Formats: sequence, structure tokens, C-alpha cells
Amino acid sequence: MIDQKGVSVARGSTMIDELRNKRLLSLVKNETGLIGYRFSGPLFEAFEALDSSLVSLFERHFTLVPHSCTTLIQREVLEAIGFFDKLPCIPMTAVPHEAGAVEMSKQDEWVLSPSTCYHTFAHLAGIDERWDLRTYTARGICHRFEPSSEATRLANFTMREFVLIGDEESVVSRGESAFNEAVDFIGKLHSDVSVSTASDVFYGEQAEVTRRVQLARGVKREVLVPWEEGDRIAIGSRNLHRDLFTEAFRIGSAADGPAMHSMCIAFGMERMLLGLLAQTPDHDPLRLTAALEAN
Repeated sequence: MIDQKGVSVARGSTMIDELRNKRLLSLVKNETGLIGYRFSGPLFEAFEALDSSLVSLFERHFTLVPHSCTTLIQREVLEAIGFFDKLPCIPMTAVPHEAGAVEMSKQDEWVLSPSTCYHTFAHLAGIDERWDLRTYTARGICHRFEPSSEATRLANFTMREFVLIGDEESVVSRGESAFNEAVDFIGKLHSDVSVSTASDVFYGEQAEVTRRVQLARGVKREVLVPWEEGDRIAIGSRNLHRDLFTEAFRIGSAADGPAMHSMCIAFGMERMLLGLLAQTPDHDPLRLTAALEAN
């Protein structure tokens, strides 16, 4: 645990200014809000140490299958699970190899990837085999058009994701155990960590009754830490997909039993880093790196 005695936690925006003045962080932004951050020197090293710590933690539970992600993803991959109908997110479109194309409509074939797990399921699409449990992991850059001046609401951010696929019992029990251990790990680095049951329109239509069902079933759990005064930010989440993704992407042999289930455990790396750094003495990334290595 980082020693918190006598340490006053500054507002997140104040810490951002401190890091900018030290040239450890710079902003990428436009008139609509923040695009993302550039980390440098010890702050970037703390970012890498945090990611390595998460991977090491999950390696205690699973034999991880790592994979890479591309910046662009086919629109049809997102359409397979109703992304555009169920998430209030405007996609960022792209037209690769067509330099002359200026106007892009919502029907464009390619979009900038909004999440990491879609690459996992697209990679496994159509595989005709079953297994008890496999856990895939990837770190990818995600893009979401959610204009805001809030310091952790980024259009371009990094996500470390762990995707469990297998029989329902293994996915739920072992995934929940790993998520709880991740919460305990974060609690060793921050003295004020909470977990909340949340809802996500992605897992059902945008209706109040569906939201209540999701909350009752615990479909989504978030781990939160303080940021600005009175506000808390989610730095990670556990999402139960049930058989939604495996059915949509035809993962597993339908002839050999019930559909496999899946779960993703995801961490927004910039948010997580800054949330932990806000309670690190002197907002010193070297101290945070040392604390990560000690745990």
C-alpha cells in the first residue's frame, strides 16, 4: 500500500497541470474536447509497469493467449452484435486506400476500433470446436466520439482486456475470482476503491425494464476511484456476455452441447494510471512504478 499519511489528494485536473508543467504529459485535443494523452519518461514507464502488473496478475489464474489488434475494424464485425443499434456511440469512420474520398457516411465499411474484445471474437469467428475455458488478452487503442472536457473522457484511449470463453460455469466462477483479485490489487495501490453494479445498453434494448434486469443479474460490475471532488470514475469493468458474442460469431460447435459463454474484464489504462497517480505522494510516477513492482 502506498503510504497515505499526510497526503492530500489533489483534484485530477490540478494533477494534469502539474504533469504537463513537468513535460511528463501533453494533451491532444480539438474544439470538441480531449482526444488523448501523450505520456513521457517516468510517466510512460509507470503506464507500462501498470499494464505488465495486470497481465502478471491474470497469469496467476489463466494460461493467457495474447493477440494483437488493428486500429481499423470492419463495420460488419460491430453490426454482428448490434453495436450501432444498442450503444449511444457515434463511430469514427475511415476509408483505407481511398485518399480521394472526402465524405464518409454511417454506411462506411471501416471504423476506428471502439473496443478491444471485438478483435478477439472476430479472430475466432466460425471456429468449429469447443473447450472448457480459454482466456485471451490484448492491449489496443480504442476510439469513441463522446465529446467532453472532462480529463478522463478521451476519444482515443488504451484498453487492456481479458476475454474468457468457455462453458458457463467456468467463465462465471473463474472470471469473477480474477476480477475480485484485480480489485484487491487496485486496493493495495489506492485507499478508496469501490465496486458498483452497472448497466450497459449494449446488452439489451434501451429500455428501463432491461436496465433493471441487468442490474439485478449483475451483468456489469465496475471498479471506481475518486477523481474530481465528489466524482468517481470507472477504471475497469467485468462484463458478462452470456452467449451473445459466441452465438453472433458462431464460436464453438453447436452439435456438441449448449453454446459457450464469454466474459470480458477490461481496464481503461489512462484512467487507471491517472486515478492511481492522483493518490500517489507528490503524484510521482517513480513512486507508483515502485509500488507496482512491490505488488
